Amino acid sequence: MACNVICQLREIMTEIQFKELGIVEYSETYEAMMQLIETQPDFHSIWSLEHFPVFTIGISEKEIIEDKTKTPPYIKTDRGGKTTFHAPGQLVFYFILHMKKLPFQPTELTKKILETTSSVLSSYDLTHKIDAHDPGVFIDNEKVASIGMRIKKNYSYHGLSINIKTDLKTFNSIKPCGLNVRACNLKDYIDINVDKFKKDLLNKFQQMLDK
Repeated sequence: MACNVICQLREIMTEIQFKELGIVEYSETYEAMMQLIETQPDFHSIWSLEHFPVFTIGISEKEIIEDKTKTPPYIKTDRGGKTTFHAPGQLVFYFILHMKKLPFQPTELTKKILETTSSVLSSYDLTHKIDAHDPGVFIDNEKVASIGMRIKKNYSYHGLSINIKTDLKTFNSIKPCGLNVRACNLKDYIDINVDKFKKDLLNKFQQMLDK
């Protein structure tokens, strides 16, 4: 009987594929996400990576326009939110998840990702908070992590970015996410091993999806 229960649970659980992509161009990564979604995979994917310097413009942005000739370029996207900055020294996690195979309601996805991230940060004894009105993680009223998601053909895409030790001068040349808030780096508050921190996050994201 116990064996039958275990076998049934294995059949119910959806496979999770993890990819480490290194430092990559934003546009190429976006195209890769779209190509994966077109194949209608029966598994979840979580990609961890960093981007070469780029400003990305969300669908809520009304003031900043696309300009790929600038350095860094401003690239329009179809994710939620306004404008944010990506560069080396910032961890990015993209979640290409099968919405019909989540262990929770699809409407809770952003909340679950932020809560999971928060639980890892708490394990490092970091004082922080999640803001429900401006989705992300804050330290002393400065934003250390941002999230922007989109759903297409029953799959989520885009995801979470966490500033570890990135170019804050360029980041703060705009209003991060369109608000009067400054971005900050995690390494200004705690001493962490980035590889271990990434592993801790990926383990927790797997637990989030296995529940």
